[in-house]
Amino acid sequence: MKKSAPRRLVIFGASNIVSDLFDCALANGLVPVKVVLHLPESTGARDISLATRIAALKGLCEPPQVQRLDDFQPGADELYLLGPTTPTRVNLAAELERRFGLGYHTLIHPTAYVSPLAKLGQGVFVGANSVIGPGARLGDHVFVNRGVTIGHDTHIGSFSRIQPGANLGGLSRIGRGVTVAIGATLLERLVIGDGAFVGAGAVATEDVAEGVLVLGIPAKFKKAL
Repeated sequence: MKKSAPRRLVIFGASNIVSDLFDCALANGLVPVKVVLHLPESTGARDISLATRIAALKGLCEPPQVQRLDDFQPGADELYLLGPTTPTRVNLAAELERRFGLGYHTLIHPTAYVSPLAKLGQGVFVGANSVIGPGARLGDHVFVNRGVTIGHDTHIGSFSRIQPGANLGGLSRIGRGVTVAIGATLLERLVIGDGAFVGAGAVATEDVAEGVLVLGIPAKFKKAL
């Protein structure tokens, strides 16, 4: 019997998290074949360039091509995923919808556990060792990093990102474009407004208004965003 070709993953946009996407793709038997840039790459002093991240794939798969968005055309048997993780990736998704009307792949690391009673939208990423509880609902393009726990019946709006080691209690409502930073904890039954930012290591014990930054234990208002 002829062996089927590996499925092909195209990543739109790049960020420091692109190595996690490469890793998860390979762990799922996918081959990252293209990184399509919508903006010029901007690499800070403590960042790692896209070229370096692609070079690390040598010996694991054929390195993906890097293209400009203006040069991209959809191909056969391709799966699509957004590469940036900030909530501003909503702008990239809107541009891709305008140009191509694409659907997106939901990429889940094999070491993650997603309850069969949970529902995930298109373009969701779930990193290694994360747990998505029963009744959880994740909107389109939610990014769940490594080692995250999302409790039962918690709903997370589109384009939100949950950073490594965060712990979200059950029965909560997390808005659209929210960031829950590294190691933050949200108690159960909370409402987090659209565009809010729960800082690293914070412990949210009460609702958070939309468009604000909260920090500390317990988490308190720091500033409007």
